[in-house]
Amino acid sequence: MTSKASPPGKAPDLNSLFSGAVDDGVLSAQSASLLSGHLGSVVVAGASGQNLETIESSDVTLVTLLIDASSSIAGSKLEGAVRKGQNTMVDALSASAEADSILLAQWSFNHDRKVLHSYIPLSDASRLDSKNYKGSGATSLYDTWCDALAANVAYAQLLRDGGTPCRSAVVVITDGADCGSSRKARDCAQLSRDLLASEQFVLGFVGVGKATNFKRIARDMGVPDAGIAVANAATPKALRDVFQMVSRSAIRVSQRRVQPGGGFFGP
Repeated sequence: MTSKASPPGKAPDLNSLFSGAVDDGVLSAQSASLLSGHLGSVVVAGASGQNLETIESSDVTLVTLLIDASSSIAGSKLEGAVRKGQNTMVDALSASAEADSILLAQWSFNHDRKVLHSYIPLSDASRLDSKNYKGSGATSLYDTWCDALAANVAYAQLLRDGGTPCRSAVVVITDGADCGSSRKARDCAQLSRDLLASEQFVLGFVGVGKATNFKRIARDMGVPDAGIAVANAATPKALRDVFQMVSRSAIRVSQRRVQPGGGFFGP
């Protein structure tokens, strides 16, 4: 696990930030307890980000991208397509008029979770290559979702406490169902419902391939229908289209063209 461009100094007090999120109506006490019970180094790394003092935008959009790096990706010979798609997505976000207001966090996951980098400007964002992205292992989808939401809630609360308004978009791209998580779909759903109700979060789920009922999985995780997309063909072209779709939706969120609390791909 690595975290690029995390600020130096003391790690954020996550429990204190979760408590603040409860006070502000972002989380229920039950969800805060769920998050507090699963803190680890990956959440700490994910909750770090650009120093508040260096954020110049008066309004920030936090985009969290979660990319499946399991063995099925490698088995389908899709690693190269994922890398190229992610590179194209970063280029598109960087070229948008909203680039200066977006802070991007990127994770990859298989049986474990890896923070490629926490919330940093697009100009510093990592590009996937053969060194930092390889498919292997199982798919800890539920654990990744819960950990990433925890990290997002914490950093977003840190920004708000510092006087910087922000909205959050979290999207996962996967080609398989969960395998090996300690958390359950109901844990994901509980967190998702809280964050959507706060009207400060937009959630997205992209399933790649026809072997799995991705719509059912996403709904079980609490993702609204307008936040679910399925690419039936697990091909390089389909993955390129997926990343283009994600970049367009992230830009729409940053432009406030998506209803708060709604789906990543729809109103």
